[in-house]
Amino acid sequence: MNASRSTARTAPLHPAQRRVAAGMLIGGAVGFVWAGAMLYTLASWIF
Repeated sequence: MNASRSTARTAPLHPAQRRVAAGMLIGGAVGFVWAGAMLYTLASWIF
């Protein structure tokens, strides 16, 4: 996964591809935070 990311970073990107990559990064971060919040909420309910 790290290898593919480094190769994608060194490759020249078109603005559209860069926008898609940024959107995927932002979406992934939001999803990660949302999942963490859900787990935290479930844990607080259980414990």
